[in-house]
Amino acid sequence: MNKPAQGPRTARLRSRAAGILFRPWAAALVVLAAVLLVLRFAFNLHLGFFQTKLTLKPTALTLEDVRDLEFLITAEYFGEVIGTARDYFAKTILPAAEAVLARLVDAPKPEEVPLTAEDQRLLDSVRGALIKKSRLNPRVIDMVGDPAGVVALVRPEFAGRRLGEELREALLGLLLERRDIAYLARGVVQAGYNLASLDESRYLYSPKDRTVYLQMEPEILGKAINPWFIYDPTTNTQVKGFEIIAESNVDLDADDAFAFINGVKEACRQRLLEDALKAGLKDQARTSAEQSLANLFKMFRAEVEAVRLVGREEFERRKAAAAVMVRGDG
Repeated sequence: MNKPAQGPRTARLRSRAAGILFRPWAAALVVLAAVLLVLRFAFNLHLGFFQTKLTLKPTALTLEDVRDLEFLITAEYFGEVIGTARDYFAKTILPAAEAVLARLVDAPKPEEVPLTAEDQRLLDSVRGALIKKSRLNPRVIDMVGDPAGVVALVRPEFAGRRLGEELREALLGLLLERRDIAYLARGVVQAGYNLASLDESRYLYSPKDRTVYLQMEPEILGKAINPWFIYDPTTNTQVKGFEIIAESNVDLDADDAFAFINGVKEACRQRLLEDALKAGLKDQARTSAEQSLANLFKMFRAEVEAVRLVGREEFERRKAAAAVMVRGDG
């Protein structure tokens, strides 16, 4: 759950996921690809209007054939997330402001540190937060006008190059007073395998358990939130990808408005990905891919009973065990 923004316009926001969907038709695609692979080895193919003669030469499945399948998407996650300006500021503006403050704190003469226009805007925001935190203390108002004064005020709350929580909240509150927005975003994350990267060094057949081992890790092959509409499989309808659920003081004509809105939307995409990973998307992709590839291998090699997609450590262990058996040491 996002931490709610401060102020009377605050709305408690929640995120919820529609869940993971297997790609049951992925297996059908693999089988279809297998049939096409058989046909590519056809010889003496004669096609006529009234008769067709087709003879096939027996063949085996090769790694090149598997690589030709390229990207295999085996699981999808559909979900909803909330993206807020607060999250955006916390992940982008605060770290940038802390970086500027670190340069001033480390400098013998803070007033001589060169600052860009963006650095100056960040420093001005920190000044405003210091004043807000002090409840308009005249002494603080007098000190923040000078970089050395800002350093003196910040230093006690700047342990580990990070602002103290009270000052961070004051800065976030100030930023949200000037610009606040919340999006409800719906999207999909796809996971599977890039089979095009497979080579002989990552292939192993174990006669002992009649299993093909492939050293491959599941990958995120796509994450998308359509800005207009996206298909929701739970309701069988088209729904908005992004939908504003709260907004205050967002000037779309401001010079940095486009970057700000895109930043909040990108935070939605990242959170959607995080939710998908927490829901076990990669594990589901591995299970589904193993089933699909096992069906493919069985069509060409009757001795194969299973396919396992494993990480480097387990693959090397299996490879070493197979070498021992070949030498007759085991």
